[in-house]
Amino acid sequence: MPSLDRPLQTHGLTSAVYVPILRRIFTKKYTSGATFLDFTLDDVRQAALDLGITVRNPADVIYRMRSRTVLPEEILNAGFYILRQVGRGRYRFEVGESTIIPLPQGAVTEALDLTPLPVRRLLPEAIAEFDEQALLTVVNYCSLLDHFTGLRTYRLRSHVRKSVIGIGQAELDELDVAVALRDDEEPVILPVEAKAAPDAINRVQISAMVAFSRVYFPGHEVRPIAIKVDYDSLVHILEFNPTEEPAQLVVQNAATYQLKLSEQQRRFVRRTETRLI
Repeated sequence: MPSLDRPLQTHGLTSAVYVPILRRIFTKKYTSGATFLDFTLDDVRQAALDLGITVRNPADVIYRMRSRTVLPEEILNAGFYILRQVGRGRYRFEVGESTIIPLPQGAVTEALDLTPLPVRRLLPEAIAEFDEQALLTVVNYCSLLDHFTGLRTYRLRSHVRKSVIGIGQAELDELDVAVALRDDEEPVILPVEAKAAPDAINRVQISAMVAFSRVYFPGHEVRPIAIKVDYDSLVHILEFNPTEEPAQLVVQNAATYQLKLSEQQRRFVRRTETRLI
């Protein structure tokens, strides 16, 4: 499949609601030399009122802008790339690098697509068309996390949503565990964020997974993982340092996989018209 030049985040500049509100808040709060700016849901409501904008769900302004769109240019030019929740109804702009984690470039490892045929034939032929849950399904059947981590991994739960003090609600696409290569055989916690081709890996979401793991699995080793498919149907797996600070996240390990279908698999997939996605 040819590579497509599509943005990982929408620019958001055409929004008549989100962008003006964030600009208003930032302008009122910003002082020279600041490295973070705190504001609240009340500030969002007040900004909307000042601008004469009707907002049915003020919290949605933050949810949409922190991970799905690029922040307004005025905010980025001041060095504030990170927007995150820091408590119930409390938010923060932070100085840092781009909120998007770029995909490292490296060698591609080819692997057979071992997804059982009754499952695989009900999914799109091109992995680039998968959503997050389909991507996780195939990654699990193909044991890519085992290969990537060098550990035997097990799925504990899927699509986890839990409140975490200090950040609000944390969302995980999957929660896996693995057995550490130590005498105590303590479980290693693997919080996983999956991303379809149109979506970016966002450092705020990764750090929130770490905070979740610290709260609900205290004392355990945490290895945060992101799994992303690109428009070439390549599957990228990235491991980060376990920090709760978005600006401090770095990629510690990364690998890229290309899953190969056999001709028989491909024929069955193409003959099946029904698709789950």
